[in-house]
Amino acid sequence: MSKAKEIPYIHHIYDGVPVPHFTPPERFEEIKTHHKSRYDDVFIATYQKCGTTWLQHIMNQLYDFPQGELEHINKSVPWLEEEEQSVIDSMKSPRLFKTHDKWSWVPKGEGVRYIYCMRNPKDAACSYYNHMAKVFTGHYNYHGSFDDFYNDVFMEPGNSEQGWYFDHVISWLEQKGNSNIHFLFFEDMVEDLDREIRRLVDFLKIECPDDKLKRIVGDSKFDAMTKNNTVNYSWRDGVVKSSESKFLSKGKVGNWTEHLSEAQSDEIEKIARELIEIPYGIKFRYTL
Repeated sequence: MSKAKEIPYIHHIYDGVPVPHFTPPERFEEIKTHHKSRYDDVFIATYQKCGTTWLQHIMNQLYDFPQGELEHINKSVPWLEEEEQSVIDSMKSPRLFKTHDKWSWVPKGEGVRYIYCMRNPKDAACSYYNHMAKVFTGHYNYHGSFDDFYNDVFMEPGNSEQGWYFDHVISWLEQKGNSNIHFLFFEDMVEDLDREIRRLVDFLKIECPDDKLKRIVGDSKFDAMTKNNTVNYSWRDGVVKSSESKFLSKGKVGNWTEHLSEAQSDEIEKIARELIEIPYGIKFRYTL
């Protein structure tokens, strides 16, 4: 049995899994013991770099900014583990949260709904590398090449934050029969954002007139979001984020062709097909 590779970035460990250093294990335990779900809570759940901020922005608009129009999206739609529980408890309903938790970790409760967005693993790997090595340099202190990242982080079970990509997706797909979970794909949002928001509206059973929908679609296009300082993470520039980097880097499908070798591409497709596509009846799209 081969020895596990050392985790090459700053992190904590919770339940045997790496988690960000700003979400300590004690906070996860506090959520388990002190967080009280409300029937109208909604969680936006993703593996990292799979459409989280995009959906936070869309959902905040669909619900007409339930916490008010705050200075940035992580105040309006907080990451549960990153925020103090007293702040979470004081939020107005409906509360919108983001999470990168696998299913077994996420808070449960009667009426709580979840939106789980999947992104093809090739593009997810490339975006995650950019996030770790070029954007949030102060968070991770990671200095490896893309090949290093591919081998030592993304494809090494137990070395990615929140767990291995494939395990994370599987943990949610095992809940496919749960009517309180809406599954969608990043690629489908890129292809037709209007259609995917309409599906969200149907799932959430909320009102969204056509003029409001049109406005949300326009405000949620990639170019609009890169210029919007409430969602582009410019508030972290020079702190833990490299000022020269772009948090919203490409927003397209198929960027992996610029980074993955043929062998890496084939390896990801094989694992995705065997562990996810065949058992759960889904199909990743690697190009549009």
